Amino acid sequence: MFSFLYGWVLWIGLGVGAVLGVVGWLGFRRAVFVYRLEGQIPQVLRMVADAVGAGMGLREAFEVVAGMGLYPANAVFRRVLSLAEVGGLAVDEALWRVASELPSPNFRRFALIVAEGARSGARLGEVLGVAARSFAVVVDFRRELWSQLRPYVALFYAVVAVYVVLADVLVYFLLPSVAKFSASGGPWGGVSASVPPREELVPVLFLTALVQSVIGGLIVGRLAYFSPRAGLLHSGVASAASAVGLVAPAWLGWQP
Repeated sequence: MFSFLYGWVLWIGLGVGAVLGVVGWLGFRRAVFVYRLEGQIPQVLRMVADAVGAGMGLREAFEVVAGMGLYPANAVFRRVLSLAEVGGLAVDEALWRVASELPSPNFRRFALIVAEGARSGARLGEVLGVAARSFAVVVDFRRELWSQLRPYVALFYAVVAVYVVLADVLVYFLLPSVAKFSASGGPWGGVSASVPPREELVPVLFLTALVQSVIGGLIVGRLAYFSPRAGLLHSGVASAASAVGLVAPAWLGWQP
């Protein structure tokens, strides 16, 4: 049924792997950006709180953050200052507008705290100091959680490797041996077994590996990067590696 795909397994695997890899890479970069930005929120809050406590206005405090070598937070605050200057907005309004465009719920919470604190006329420095301590707890928890979930990436590749190795053993060693045994024993009334050809088995095993790679990558992305799309990078690598692994023994001419 799938024998027509046999000669295209490698190219399909590489092509699908490339597409998934590109899509996943974009998602991976986005997830890393969010992870780094949210990890810097406590430090940014402390910097703004210290600047406000020293008598600076909110704009001057944002300029301090924008001038620090703290990427990506410095780039985000440069954008906030640029929007405030060009659009004629207050810096807290510009911060909220920029935060609304970023894929980070925690940064939106940070912007909301700053905006509400600035509008309420409360002691902004004290409010931001308390918020910094609260965000630090959240960031530490997420870092600990990420360190515990990171091994799932290695586990994903281990499962893919085991599947490909077992599939190669089945297709290139076990089933050909069964076919030879059946052919030699058949004329004398021995056991006769119908063994599907390699051209049928390899495409089926590859399609199964492809589905497993996509589903597994989405799960890994959700667990390890808090973004299923980021896991498609690993899906692409696994898809291409599975295709290469399934056709490599035939190219090398391995025989049972």
